[in-house]
Amino acid sequence: MKTKLIGIVICILIITTTFAVAKPLQKIESKSSTETKSTLSNIDVPIWKIDDQWTYQIDDISIVKQQEGKSINLQLSIAELPLTVVSTTGDFYTLEYKTTLNGQLTVGIDKGNGPVNISMTFKNLDISGNILVDKSTLGRKEISASFKREKFSIEVQQSYIPLPRFLQQISAKITMNIKTTFDTPISLLKFPLNTGAAWNLTSTNITINGQIKSLYLNLINFINKIAKLFGKEFIPPELSALLPIIDIEKTLTTLGYGNVFPIPPITDAFFCLNTENITVPAGTYEAYNITMFGGPAQCYYAPTAGNIVRITGNLEEINPDIKNIKMELISTNYR
Repeated sequence: MKTKLIGIVICILIITTTFAVAKPLQKIESKSSTETKSTLSNIDVPIWKIDDQWTYQIDDISIVKQQEGKSINLQLSIAELPLTVVSTTGDFYTLEYKTTLNGQLTVGIDKGNGPVNISMTFKNLDISGNILVDKSTLGRKEISASFKREKFSIEVQQSYIPLPRFLQQISAKITMNIKTTFDTPISLLKFPLNTGAAWNLTSTNITINGQIKSLYLNLINFINKIAKLFGKEFIPPELSALLPIIDIEKTLTTLGYGNVFPIPPITDAFFCLNTENITVPAGTYEAYNITMFGGPAQCYYAPTAGNIVRITGNLEEINPDIKNIKMELISTNYR
């Protein structure tokens, strides 16, 4: 269980570290040097200003989770992930992002009466939100995401009580808002940075809340209630109880996951090996090479970029539910 949580942590950190606002750039082949450098030492946390920007490219994301009686399969293809600083008030930076997603989510449930499979496919989904970042650690405190009336293709299959044909496959416009909160800001870095330094992953709880709305869900709920009057209810009670407005906390609890995910402390989770010249599409940087969780993942922090310029994660080594992932900096105006 601990190793699976590590994989989830890396995936979360990669996603939430990689947002910026900038037009697409031509991607070039990236490469890195293993030459150890010694010009960097005692690097303090960067100071971000309003309108500072970073843009990253990230590999497709694949998460497959299977338990007895239920399964979740999420496939995501993300356009260049954008981030810009919009507020520096108080102890936190507020970062704003806008990007486009393509993907598919499949949920399967079998409570003994036969399987129920729900598949949702979306293309060119415009999503936006904010990230709250702790100024002293660059740790993520809160992440919000939302989209409004975006088109989804929905397919529902179940064997024991077939849905009406016109409800089995349909296109619907869906509105969603979701917020992820960390009790303690979670970060890959510890300042001041020094080669040879090791530091711990601090324990925290990840809490997920939000809602999903659609006229399609209202229609299904209405028809199911009418059918129930005649003993022909076609949606399992545990699923119909989630309609018509899907509350994410209630849904995750019904599926047996809950909406609070504890991340345990990990001693010496991060180790700063050396500094290297790293070439990414945004340019060549002298960067700290930080090994994460004993080797399955690495990140490179460049002081002149004021942020991480590359993350690689061989996540399948520690959590087979999550595909290996890679992120690189495409451009920045940080000075």
